[in-house]
Amino acid sequence: MNHDEVLRLLGAYLDGELDLPKCVEIEEHVAGCEACRERMEAEAELIGTVREEAPRFEAPAFLETRIRAMVREAAGETTVRKWMAFPWLWSGLAVAAVAVVLMFGYFRAPGLPGIVRDAVADHVRSLQVNHLMDVASTDQHTVKPWFAGKLNYSPQVIDLTTSGYPLVGGRLDVLDGQNVAAIIYGRRKHFINLFIWPASGSGLPSRPYTLNGYHVLGWTKGGMNYLAVSELGEQEFEDFAKLIQEQTSPARPGE
Repeated sequence: MNHDEVLRLLGAYLDGELDLPKCVEIEEHVAGCEACRERMEAEAELIGTVREEAPRFEAPAFLETRIRAMVREAAGETTVRKWMAFPWLWSGLAVAAVAVVLMFGYFRAPGLPGIVRDAVADHVRSLQVNHLMDVASTDQHTVKPWFAGKLNYSPQVIDLTTSGYPLVGGRLDVLDGQNVAAIIYGRRKHFINLFIWPASGSGLPSRPYTLNGYHVLGWTKGGMNYLAVSELGEQEFEDFAKLIQEQTSPARPGE
């Protein structure tokens, strides 16, 4: 990736909107380019200032659903995709999106743990950039071995098909500054991202969080951290987390 491409994608990178391969390319370039590194640090500082000092307003829970419905009704899914092909129009939509974000407060929850915000961003990005899974399978004996050699640990993969939360696959992701396993489950038309990585002290949220309609639950068991994210209904989401907690071995995998 060259200098101009990095500068063009820098904002999307800092907002957590790029897939893993592009993030790696940007980081490799920035490591050897002082100008880009200084630009990244300056923009990151600006983002931090906005997050800390911008006013926050809680959006109604139905806002996203209503906006999506209005867009579909006005133009249809096919037309919306065609709009994406016109850079000048997309730029205008991007400006409008920024205004909506500032108005309704994406960072509306004071004291929101960074790992919660990052986990939600990873979940949303996995759905938007068509990178939900690196390995697609309903078989835990296919998903679990896929991580071998890709991580320095072996995540437990629980099959909850009989409980109504079928396993659909897995992928590699980045969370809390390290590579993690993301195990994907389905529930009707919704997906659940379950991030798993070795526990190393503190860092997980001590209580459930909801950010823009996305629920987040974290816990530690058997020397591993678990962080689940989904827009699924709150009760169903809590039922899923309870099932995983009950069926996870108390011993760290490999011990």
